[in-house]
Order: sequence, then C-alpha cells, then structure tokens
Amino acid sequence: MKTYKDLTGEIDEALGFAARKAVGRRMAMMAKKSSTKFKKAKNKLKAMSQGMAKKKAQKAVRNLIKQKTVGKSKDLGTMSMGQKIALDKKVDKKMHSMGGKVHALVKKFSKKIVKKHRADAKAARENK
Repeated sequence: MKTYKDLTGEIDEALGFAARKAVGRRMAMMAKKSSTKFKKAKNKLKAMSQGMAKKKAQKAVRNLIKQKTVGKSKDLGTMSMGQKIALDKKVDKKMHSMGGKVHALVKKFSKKIVKKHRADAKAARENK
C-alpha cells in the first residue's frame, strides 16, 4: 500500500509527453459535454469557496512564474511539448526555492480572484 508521501510525490512530478496528451484529450471531451457546460454556468452564479480560490490562485502564480522564467516576449502556447516539460521542471525548482513568497503571492491572487468572481457572478445574475 502506498503512503501519503508516495502519492503526493507522484502527483507533484511533471507530466510526461503521453500523459499531457491524454489529459488534453480528456479535457477536450469533457468541455463538449452539456453536463459540464451546465455545471460551469451554475458555478458562475455560486459564491467561490476558499479552496477553489486558492487552487485557481496557485495556478495563476505558477503561470506568472512560468512567464517570467521564459520572458515576456515568448508565448507559452506556441512552445513545443519538450520545451513545456523542461519549463515545468525549472518552475518547480524555482517555486521550491522561493518558499514563503509563493504562499504570499497565492494569498494575494486568491483575493483578486474572489473579487473578480463576485463581480462576474453579479453580472451573470443580472443578465439571467
């Protein structure tokens, strides 16, 4: 039986080429489903939980660090898969070395995300 530490170690590792492709295919299929579209529309009206805000903030901070690592002139979307994998590994190291700064950024970003979600939810309710 795997321990908690083993599982988190597996999750934290950067995804390989085949795994990335598989995740992309799965997400593309899910995005087309009407049930997913309905859930997204319904969630826009709900208040965002702190956990979800933190999750989105962590992703935003990670993307910010990725963009700073690569440089402003480069677009992350046009990078090859190998470059993205290498960048993920660099970003993992950089985030680990930053330590508490990452947590502070996540906290800051989560506040912004919650504020934006509230505004979007209010607009969605008015348009409904």
